[in-house]
Amino acid sequence: MDTNLGRTFRRLRKLKNMEIKEVASEDISYAQISKFERGQTDMTLTKFLSSLEAINVTLEEFYHEAYFSNLPKGSLFNYDFCQKFEIKDKEKLQQLLKIETDLLTLHPSIKRYKLNIIQIKSQLHLIDPNMQVNKKDILYLKEYLLSINKFCAYELSLYNSCLHLLDNKTLDQLIQKIISSENGYYLNPKILKIILRLIPIFIENNFLDSLPLLFTYLESHTKSDLFFYEKVTMVYLKALYDLKINPENHEASSLLNSYAEVFKLFNTLESEH
Repeated sequence: MDTNLGRTFRRLRKLKNMEIKEVASEDISYAQISKFERGQTDMTLTKFLSSLEAINVTLEEFYHEAYFSNLPKGSLFNYDFCQKFEIKDKEKLQQLLKIETDLLTLHPSIKRYKLNIIQIKSQLHLIDPNMQVNKKDILYLKEYLLSINKFCAYELSLYNSCLHLLDNKTLDQLIQKIISSENGYYLNPKILKIILRLIPIFIENNFLDSLPLLFTYLESHTKSDLFFYEKVTMVYLKALYDLKINPENHEASSLLNSYAEVFKLFNTLESEH
């Protein structure tokens, strides 16, 4: 067996601040996981995938962590493999909510089910504001995201879909942690998407101190022509930021009006194609 797999799994589990008992289930015992991490035994593919799911890591991320984390930085993974279809159908979301709730009842120690429930509830709230996410769930989400030391695709997706649930200070703490850590190149598009959503929230709430750093991050990670839309959006948001600081900034005001027309064009092209 490849003992690197066990070591990588152990490292990722600890970075997610999870104990072995939180990963163990009816299918795989505490002892099996412990021996696998120490390189003393192997595990079946089914059990391995189940264990990855328990620590909220995709197979692609694990593969990258195990075999490419020590390679020189490059564009090996410069795509976002984990984009998901955003469900906006209330009935489908409620069906998913029931499935995840039943799974949590069967496996109360698996964090993923609880987090999935919160994520689904947050999307339901966007569809129907009367469907609130309770404070206890929001606190659970906040504590989980603040406790982990490595944001993978799952956490980025979770954070992105629950931005409206978290206070400005927590949002800022989390994005600082994300951009200051080593991330796989395949996660860059997802991080850029989050930042482009965060900046308008911070501007609207007059939470401006972190914005220069976020703009700097955007500039350094959107040099490729592949990020044309992100570049255009960044210029627009910069003008919005400048206008927030100085409402008499006529240049910024003019730029905002011009870019409003550009975004109308984008929306038209998107509809046509």
